[in-house]
Amino acid sequence: MTHQILTSRLEIHPMRPEEWPDVREMFLDFETSPEAIYDYPLPTTEEKAKEQVKVWSDSGYFYSVCLKDSSEVIGYLCFCGEQLREMGYSFKKKYQGQGYAQEAAQEMIAQMKQMGVKRIIAELALENLPSRKLIERLGFTQIGTKKHLFRKETEVEQVCGIFEKKL
Repeated sequence: MTHQILTSRLEIHPMRPEEWPDVREMFLDFETSPEAIYDYPLPTTEEKAKEQVKVWSDSGYFYSVCLKDSSEVIGYLCFCGEQLREMGYSFKKKYQGQGYAQEAAQEMIAQMKQMGVKRIIAELALENLPSRKLIERLGFTQIGTKKHLFRKETEVEQVCGIFEKKL
């Protein structure tokens, strides 16, 4: 997908390297979030954030989510893989709980279906209730679990659910 997609409130487009300041803001938000324990740490220095956004934008799997008529990136989605895609997402704290992630994900899932993707999976810590509720609202079904160590310094394994959506 190389073009922009519009929903009722959002514009979604392939991530661009110059969007690193907004994406870094999400990384910084994430570090203060109680849900941060459920995922790998993200780079928060300017240099490392620039590098990460460049890698993600070059991959073709990451999509920036902006409010319509705004260039501010409020969140991002990723769909890594080919026929089987693994979905991930993150949104700035001030935009969470307003339905933006669901709106963007629903549209991108429809795009994936049009591209011939047959199945999307998502792995998330079962204790991460906001993320789990979103995945369930999107029509994913839990197909398994596994233990996962996200942050080695804590040595705490989280039980992750493996969720699937067939298209």
